[in-house]
Amino acid sequence: MHGSFASAAQDLSITASAVSHAVQTLEEALGTLLFERARRGVVPTEAGVRLYDVIRRSFGDIDDELCTILDQSSKQQVVMIQSAPSFAAIWIMPRLPAFLRANPGIDVRLWAVHQAPDFSHSVDVAVTYGRPPASAGIVATPISARERYMPVCSPKLVEGWTLPLPANDIENFYLIQNDVSLTSWDEWIARFAPECGNPVRGLRLDRAFMTLSAAENGLGMCIESTVLIHEYVAQGKLVCPFGELAIEAQAHYLSVPKSKERLQSVSTVVEWIKGFADFDAPMEAPNAGGAAV
Repeated sequence: MHGSFASAAQDLSITASAVSHAVQTLEEALGTLLFERARRGVVPTEAGVRLYDVIRRSFGDIDDELCTILDQSSKQQVVMIQSAPSFAAIWIMPRLPAFLRANPGIDVRLWAVHQAPDFSHSVDVAVTYGRPPASAGIVATPISARERYMPVCSPKLVEGWTLPLPANDIENFYLIQNDVSLTSWDEWIARFAPECGNPVRGLRLDRAFMTLSAAENGLGMCIESTVLIHEYVAQGKLVCPFGELAIEAQAHYLSVPKSKERLQSVSTVVEWIKGFADFDAPMEAPNAGGAAV
């Protein structure tokens, strides 16, 4: 129980007065109080607690049966994924065709936006950039237990340099900034290269996949999440010029309503996303043009 009509109303997307009126109408019909009104909320009476337990069990049984019927249905199951744009572009889209071929009974809908997911309107699974607002009945877990922000660049940009570079060498390179990132070059420089007084500024962009593309094309260095740079580094498209000098930050979260995670179609999508890669693996910079690592 929420302890207040206002909190219950927020979950139901209605007004607090509507909840209060509905409860009052039910109490009048039953001829007994279900809640004691207090200054800071409401407290269920003994009758209210008994009724809540019965209703909770009943709705649980209904939900279980609906899930069973849906899982046994031959109808194609629609799963709506809401994802942060860069995660969708880097991880989901390249792997979606293979997933759909392997799971013909699942119809995936992908919505790539930055806004908080609204699970009351069709969203089944969400990958958010930044922890989503706390909400009853929603399970939110970090995509990576050890997500970090690290500088990366094209191997050609540091060709002939010995890697890893000293942090103060940052002043020799153009710096690409993601303006919607949870961290910044200023934070990294303050922590690892405080004596660097005049870093060279470059492009300013508002999407991680664009900053990574700019870095891949040799336009400078960018600082991005290990969740997003993982594939680029593994494929040798980008290197980590300063080794493991990184800022710890959990930025990407996977969320799913408890009421839906038992559905086979939803759990299949969730496990698919979880299995993309070992995001927590150390970032290793391969040799860049013969440079020592």
